[in-house]
Amino acid sequence: MNRLTKAWIGLILLIGTLVVNSFGAFGVFNGMSQRDISDMNRTLITPAPSTFSIWSLIYALLIGAAVVMILKNKEDYYGQAIDRIAYLFWLTSGLNMLWIVVFSFNLIGISALVILAFAITLSLLILQLGKIQTGKQWLLPAAFGMYTGWLLIATVVNISSWLVSIDWQGFGIAADVWGIIILIVAVVVTAVVTLITRNAILPIPVAWGYLGIYQSLNAADGYAGAYPSLALTALVGIGVLLVMTGIQLYLNHWQLMPVAKAYAA
Repeated sequence: MNRLTKAWIGLILLIGTLVVNSFGAFGVFNGMSQRDISDMNRTLITPAPSTFSIWSLIYALLIGAAVVMILKNKEDYYGQAIDRIAYLFWLTSGLNMLWIVVFSFNLIGISALVILAFAITLSLLILQLGKIQTGKQWLLPAAFGMYTGWLLIATVVNISSWLVSIDWQGFGIAADVWGIIILIVAVVVTAVVTLITRNAILPIPVAWGYLGIYQSLNAADGYAGAYPSLALTALVGIGVLLVMTGIQLYLNHWQLMPVAKAYAA
């Protein structure tokens, strides 16, 4: 299969993903939207609804990346990118669509497994991109870095929603204490994935998710400030994640991803 065909398949699957996501948002599959299902299994670390607007930016970047790979498939960088990430990109679209369907049917435990596989696949995709970076290419690192970062925080929230759905009692530990523990662990996981992939933008969507959590905890129609320690943890997490991005940018010589060793001078 040639590169152009692979790139077109990627765009077609991405469009299919957008269609399935739209069906999920309008409750086509089970009469309930993703937000309805999320509200049924709401957790202390579920971000405010407005936070999910980040999907518009992520999908705009992904569409741009898919189109550029079609238009520039004969250029060395984008040609190599197609060769290295095409199948992983297809898999992420399949997992995305599968997640929408199982989540829409309130199969929260299965959806947690799907979204975990989704996040791992995206991380592997970024590792492949890291092997071909030759300069200041930004579109693919930005698109898939934002995608991966958001999936990390979405995975944490999805797993927490599953625990709520099975009425897990948390070994008698208070829910807000568990929330603090989960937020700290999520920052650590983000740091590890960022260090491994060396994608500097990856912590940004996680920080955005933490901002949404902070807003939900303090909103009048949310938890109205009832959990100040958890809200403070989210706020500190934002700061740590932003510093993490700054440090990785510095290590990358102010690029989203560093030049691969094979291309380093």
